[in-house]
Amino acid sequence: MHIGLGVGYLSTTLRFDDDRQADVEMTALSLSGALIMDDRWTARASVGALLDGMVQPTTGAAHDFEPGGLAALGVEYLARRIDGHAPSIDLSFLLSGTWAETVDPNSGARASYFATDARLGARATWRLGSSTYPYVAARIFGGPVNWQWAGEDVVGNDIHHYQLAMGAAVQFGSVAVFVEWAGLGERGAGAGLGTAW
Repeated sequence: MHIGLGVGYLSTTLRFDDDRQADVEMTALSLSGALIMDDRWTARASVGALLDGMVQPTTGAAHDFEPGGLAALGVEYLARRIDGHAPSIDLSFLLSGTWAETVDPNSGARASYFATDARLGARATWRLGSSTYPYVAARIFGGPVNWQWAGEDVVGNDIHHYQLAMGAAVQFGSVAVFVEWAGLGERGAGAGLGTAW
């Protein structure tokens, strides 16, 4: 069993109905757990809180996020173990949802924001020394975002549908610390710590 605590930042652009676009930024805190089912398969789940962020339409003022929530469920498959200089390869599938309210700074009007996401990922991880594990990851995803634009219910999608990331984990006994940065496609950064027993 693994349990972890992390903080993450996300920045992307959404395209809504009638080709209207808005930039989205959010910062979230999450608690995650992983259950190793056998030597290949791991089940993962997480819950968290949306702490801050905004939806910035191409015209008009930014709509600030009120505190919200997030949840995710997924599985991971270890396709290849680390062997000398050859990396381990793991594949993942994740379903997630994020919900909150936004506030119009001019009128004070509130609008519901609900996003769902289905994500496929692949990650290659190397070992440096006995406790450092750098990795690179590629992810593709999709899912609708429901919001209210000027009082009108609209549906949007990410304009990218992919993310390329790099990161590293460092093991200190039973505790691991990790950092990640994604600079292509859906942009983001994260850091956290975890432990296993």
